[in-house]
Amino acid sequence: MNNVKLANYSIEYQEDGVYLTVFPSENGLTKEDETEILDILKRKSIIGIDTNAVYNAMYISPGNKAKIAPTQKEKMLDQEIKVRVVNGGMEARAKLLPAHGGKKLSLEEVIDFLNKEGIVFGIDHKAIEQMLKKEEYYKEVPIAYGQPAQKGQDAKITYHININPVAKPKILEDGTVDYRHLDLIQNVKKGQLLASLTPHTEGIPGKTVLDKVIEAKPGKRLSLPKGKNVILSEDGLELLAAIDGKAEMIDGKINVYAVYEVFGNVDNSTGNIDFIGNVIINGNVLTGFEVKAGGYIEVRCVVEGANLTAQVDVVLKKGIQGMGKGIIETQGNVIARFIENSTVSAKGNVTTEAILHSNINCGGKVEVAGRKGLIAGGSICAGDSISAVVIGSPMATVTELKVGTSPILREEHSRLTAELDEILDESKKSDQILNLLNKMESKGRLSLDKSNLRIKAIKTKLKYSKRLPEIKKRIVELEEIFKDAAKGRVNVQDRIYPGVKIEIGSSALYIKDEEQHVTFIRKHGEVVRTAFLG
Repeated sequence: MNNVKLANYSIEYQEDGVYLTVFPSENGLTKEDETEILDILKRKSIIGIDTNAVYNAMYISPGNKAKIAPTQKEKMLDQEIKVRVVNGGMEARAKLLPAHGGKKLSLEEVIDFLNKEGIVFGIDHKAIEQMLKKEEYYKEVPIAYGQPAQKGQDAKITYHININPVAKPKILEDGTVDYRHLDLIQNVKKGQLLASLTPHTEGIPGKTVLDKVIEAKPGKRLSLPKGKNVILSEDGLELLAAIDGKAEMIDGKINVYAVYEVFGNVDNSTGNIDFIGNVIINGNVLTGFEVKAGGYIEVRCVVEGANLTAQVDVVLKKGIQGMGKGIIETQGNVIARFIENSTVSAKGNVTTEAILHSNINCGGKVEVAGRKGLIAGGSICAGDSISAVVIGSPMATVTELKVGTSPILREEHSRLTAELDEILDESKKSDQILNLLNKMESKGRLSLDKSNLRIKAIKTKLKYSKRLPEIKKRIVELEEIFKDAAKGRVNVQDRIYPGVKIEIGSSALYIKDEEQHVTFIRKHGEVVRTAFLG
């Protein structure tokens, strides 16, 4: 008679047959117990096994010896392992099966078995040794790991010039607006560095436990935004000015424009002007003429009934008296002393001291300030807001004002979202650095340099902790604005007269009585008055 007895069962090979006795715990036979018993019976290849007797031994009469097969010679079992590859080949797991009368496995035998199964990469020898030492049978243990591919770094463009200069006219103490010092021009010299490129990297390939190569995803490629009058360095990593001129970012490309300057009027002596760069006109632009610029237009005297088209800003030091014919179209801002009997279309803001009987359409703000600050007659449409000192006239001049969501808010939302992602990434890095340095400090191994680095990381984290809620709050605010495209306003610093119609989104209000120091907003589907918001 030969007995094999484990923790919860025994198999006895006697003269009259093979017997099974099951010793369940107080809570009964577990699923693991059942799996182990059935597995060992299968591995021992018992001939003529009675499955009903096995069932009775396990569940009907546990603790009693049950004959499950006729007399036969016992098959001795060595230790075995079962292996499976999971997670797309990135991990191999092994399950140790017990020996019954046979020998135990060695580390070398396990490694040889894995190799025959094709598992040759990332084998964890220590994990296998522990599995064999502890003899925890039927428990799946990770014994090999693949190497994930590392994504390449994205390319990065660094700008060495201010690519988005903004015009900022100032209201002087006497109430006039200074249109002379706007700092719009980004001057560059021939050969000056405009932008540089840090190339992407290809990444590092990975491997599965089966030694299959995992291709790495390369970083995002970028190319330098080469526009007109700029050149690439031989290695393609630097963007340089090809001429002296004004650098501008137009349609995502850096261009360098030479300035075309007219020292007199635009008239019969010059003809129409169509220039790739910036245009400066020291005189007037007479009725019937056209000025087109790939950059900005600056007119230092009066524009009459002429057409001005620019890709950047239009600056009129005196203004435009359009006589019903004057037209200004720009992808940037319009800054003028006055706008009268003209049509203006601007992607950005319109800033002036007076708008009279004109049609204005802009994506940003209409700001009418200064000594007069008057809007009277015509139609004014702004994506963001309309602000003026006086709107309308005592004669009830018909004046239409329309406001809605500004494209600038959409751009702000994109910028803040990108900043939020960057802060979350940098905060994670700061936490990792602080955790490491704190451990070093607790062990008394923090050098002066590392201490300074720790202070810097703490300051960075504090800065981000303050900025993060600000960004999240602003993003929520913007998204609320986007839900209702009519979150604009009309600000009246002094007074507004009857004859003015205000539209905010789909709601409208006709001014029937003179009102002072008031702001109009849209609330609950109606245009309502509130205290002047400035």
